[in-house]
Amino acid sequence: MVSSSIAGTNVPEIPKQTLALHDGKPYPWIINPVFDFFFVTGGGVLLFMAINVYYLGWSVPVDMNAGGLTMFLISIMFLTQHVFADSHNTATYMRIWGSKEDRKRFKFYRTWLVYSCLPIFVLGLTKPEFTSALVYLYLITVFWHYTAQAFGISLIYCYKRGYFMNNIEKEIYRWFMLSMSGYVIIRFLTFQDFSPRNFYGVPIPFWGPLPLAFFNASKWILIFMTIGFVGVVLKKIILDKMIIPIPAVLLIITVAALGLSKDSANSMMWFYVPGFYHGSQYLAVCLAYYLKERGMPEGMDTWKIGREVVRWPAVKYVGTVILTGCFFYVGIPHFFMQMGLDYGMVGGLVLGVVNYHHFITDAAIWRLRDNNCRKILLQ
Repeated sequence: MVSSSIAGTNVPEIPKQTLALHDGKPYPWIINPVFDFFFVTGGGVLLFMAINVYYLGWSVPVDMNAGGLTMFLISIMFLTQHVFADSHNTATYMRIWGSKEDRKRFKFYRTWLVYSCLPIFVLGLTKPEFTSALVYLYLITVFWHYTAQAFGISLIYCYKRGYFMNNIEKEIYRWFMLSMSGYVIIRFLTFQDFSPRNFYGVPIPFWGPLPLAFFNASKWILIFMTIGFVGVVLKKIILDKMIIPIPAVLLIITVAALGLSKDSANSMMWFYVPGFYHGSQYLAVCLAYYLKERGMPEGMDTWKIGREVVRWPAVKYVGTVILTGCFFYVGIPHFFMQMGLDYGMVGGLVLGVVNYHHFITDAAIWRLRDNNCRKILLQ
């Protein structure tokens, strides 16, 4: 989810749905406080990491024969992978195939971009080394994707709560997040210890190392931009009497911990984050967007969205994206496994192809610059 700016105040009404604000104020949460804490800002990651460390120490629970708490945590990881991580990709398809206006606006992404996935998939089936390269590209760019989404959602929390940044402040914030992504990507390409040799059965190459000077430069740029962002936050506290919203702070802390941690802590973060942070927060925003656009009664107070998530429109939406995600990430690999192909390699190929489409489409459909998108997301 990539969001760069909120520009302009003359926002047209959404023709499909007219929603009411509570006393003229936007709803400050995505779904509700409890759901947002555990599944949007990173609370679920912190909770299960705390359980993991307390009972199992700083070790990733991977032993399928261990039983007990280890098996419970492994089961939780797989469950959230299918419920949140896999489904968050297919929630993108629900958006571009949603309303008549969206189908028209995003025609390229649901036609030609989809068509471009087919030769990539066929090439991956015939050339295993291409699948390895595709998964490696995914691993290189995935932290940037996570950071961009955290940036966009933190802006939603800020603007919902009246924490407005001018263009300079917003650019400093953006470049702080970009510098973090750049540091993590360059570190990944500089030190092979940060690059896995094997990713769920897919052998991974190493396109490095980059000159150490690149890594050192990225580190100092990150330090400089961190100081700049902290300066912005302090300036707004002292001069503007505005405190950055706690959910935005938690989003930043969680994604920073994911990118900047090392060794066992980093492995544990990556064990829990795809489901309990990235996938779940994306699905929460998509669900809120869907309900506000088409699933809530006309004139309904947006502050009542929390109770709508257990009613049929929301249940149908979530069920659809979960089943579709399982089709891509479970059904397709099993189908080709029956044809004699390696399950892990096909699974990695599906991961690479789906996210190739997902990353590009995401940058187009979630723009806070867009009046309609902004109007719905910030209600």
